[in-house]
Amino acid sequence: EHAGKSQVIISATHAIRAYDLATGRVIWSCGGMPNNVVASPVAQEGIVIAGASYVRKSMLAINLNGAKGDITDTNKILWRRRTGTPYVPSLLLHKGTLYFFHHYQGFLSKVNGFTGKDSGPFRLEGMGNFYASPVAAKDRVYLTDRTGNTLVLSHEDQPKPLARNRLNDAFSASPAIAGKAIFLRGKKFLYCLGAGTDGD
Repeated sequence: EHAGKSQVIISATHAIRAYDLATGRVIWSCGGMPNNVVASPVAQEGIVIAGASYVRKSMLAINLNGAKGDITDTNKILWRRRTGTPYVPSLLLHKGTLYFFHHYQGFLSKVNGFTGKDSGPFRLEGMGNFYASPVAAKDRVYLTDRTGNTLVLSHEDQPKPLARNRLNDAFSASPAIAGKAIFLRGKKFLYCLGAGTDGD
């Protein structure tokens, strides 16, 4: 939702486009994406951020206010980066802070979504490659790798590891959070982790 209208924003080969949900017409488009885009864009407080890293690395932050027509290389681009961008896992935008992996490897960037300033990257020791996107709840960030590890980080200036949990399974799907439960879909099983009967 922006300025009272619903926009459908798609990041794909060579461009990002916004469509009017009511009519299907293109509201704006912006070049700069590589081919084979996998990660989904994120939006918050009037900005959209999209990134990809197949062959060529690219990430763009777009100001939605007044965005119309072809906005490639205009002042609607708040910031951009050409290194350390995500491939398979999507971005996480949590309270104005952007979290994402470098390609799908165990390096995590923590970026101010409005300025593009990077306070990382942080090497995630003991973690494998990532296909699952990072998720957040209650000022905690959850990172699940392909080998069954979930690392829990604090959401603060210098993220601290709070826990590392392991399941004997392989995970490519992103975790889903609903209420007090987190759902993890592995290669073998679907897991629901949440509050016990004692309410903890």
